[in-house]
Amino acid sequence: MTATSFGAYLRELRNSRSPSMTQEELANAIGRSKMTISQFEKEKNAPPQGELLNKIIVALKATDDEENTLRFLAAEYRKKVPGDIEEYFFNNPCVCKAIRAAKNANLSNSDWEKVILLICDCSRNLS
Repeated sequence: MTATSFGAYLRELRNSRSPSMTQEELANAIGRSKMTISQFEKEKNAPPQGELLNKIIVALKATDDEENTLRFLAAEYRKKVPGDIEEYFFNNPCVCKAIRAAKNANLSNSDWEKVILLICDCSRNLS
């Protein structure tokens, strides 16, 4: 999926389901109106956050990658740290230090993918 905004990505995800999910079906699953979903997809409303975003993720049965993308795009709109990692981010100043070091080293997204693999390997070894 190539969407670069929350609304476009939400629409792509909803339509990619088998069978595809209508706006009305998604709205019913999260206890909102079809208009709410339409407004998100047309980017007339800010992307949801908190519990509403969680409900959308569950209703879509989003994969981990899809969930990460939804959370990132919703947070990017607000220029904030995604809500699901905000507490961890602020409780661990080394995360910010690592991001600054990566910025200064001009790490690319593929470089970060390698870092993620290292973190996953380390976490398995710590268990």
